[in-house]
Amino acid sequence: MTGYLEHSREPLRPVVSTADGLEECLDALRAATGPVAFDAERAHGYRYWPKAYLFQIRREGAGTWLIDPLPFEDDGLSRLVEACGDAEWIIHAASQDLPCMRDIDILPSRIFDTELGGRLLGKPGVALGMLLKYELGIKLRKAHSAVNWSQRPLKESWLTYAALDVDYLIELRDTIDEQLTATGRREWAQEEFDWELAHHSVAPPPAPEPWRRLSGITNLRNTRQLAVARELWQERDAIARHRDRPPSHILADLAIVDLAATARSPETMPGADKLASVPGFRTPSARRYRTNWVRALSKAEQLPESSYPARRPKLTGLPHPRSWERNNPEAAARWERVRPRVDGLACELSFMSSMIAPPSVIQRAVYEATAGAPDAARLRELGARSWQAEFLEPLLKEALE
Repeated sequence: MTGYLEHSREPLRPVVSTADGLEECLDALRAATGPVAFDAERAHGYRYWPKAYLFQIRREGAGTWLIDPLPFEDDGLSRLVEACGDAEWIIHAASQDLPCMRDIDILPSRIFDTELGGRLLGKPGVALGMLLKYELGIKLRKAHSAVNWSQRPLKESWLTYAALDVDYLIELRDTIDEQLTATGRREWAQEEFDWELAHHSVAPPPAPEPWRRLSGITNLRNTRQLAVARELWQERDAIARHRDRPPSHILADLAIVDLAATARSPETMPGADKLASVPGFRTPSARRYRTNWVRALSKAEQLPESSYPARRPKLTGLPHPRSWERNNPEAAARWERVRPRVDGLACELSFMSSMIAPPSVIQRAVYEATAGAPDAARLRELGARSWQAEFLEPLLKEALE
């Protein structure tokens, strides 16, 4: 195949958006056989909430169905899973789609992640388009990957693009599966798929101080400046949530940090008169919410210093290895022996070091290894999968004992 695919295998069906349409889709899935190819389209950069605005599902004998999830938000779409029984669901880069699937009650019992499988095989490119091209000789156009999927009605060219994303996913799964089996990595992959599904089937706890993710916040030097940044961030976030728009469309991070930076002392706390001096507050969107920014600044000004945020976030986990030399030189020395061995093993296996085990697992294992290397059981307790622990146990023993 030399050109790009322009059309899906079958003519596009109308998008499922009614109870009757969903029943027809469910009947087709029940009568079909084999695994389920699935994909989701979100509206990155257009909406605040990371929910899906289109689902694509395909099964042998049923063909491809496109589903608008918005009309089914109240009841969920768990019936899609019920209709497919215990079938395996094929999802490319499942960690991206499982959260929005969970939000509307689509929780399959097992998955096959073609992107993760590609990474375990050491493929140089694991994007869907790259894998389809080099594994199956199929070329897809990715022209609509960043469009606003929350728009209604959806354009036919977008729907064709969406259908193509699952058209050959079953065949891709089969070739990835064959290669995983041939290289002895199929059991590794199954452990990864099971962990990924379990991990993303539960909502994560909220971040304790999400405002600290502001770009450029490390340029703020005192707690007074951080207090201003926090109040502005919270006001912006409330607006973005209410309007369902990306926070950066309301007010740029740089504007918040630039204004907060002026709060070098109690005498320089920014007020309404300072807003016009920061370019980011002069945009049409920012000017629209001037009253909100004034309210946030007033709140920050009235805060007692005891209510200012800490200069640095409270450490809730293990410190980063770059601080070990200062705070725990023995752990730093152990880390210097372990890190090159992990990198070498990853090179030998032809994939990224983070695939050997989650970095937090290796760091914890090294940090606490005051009495020798941890065994495989302890590594599994820390979060390593069994196949990872089998590699790590001898590596750590050699490096630390």
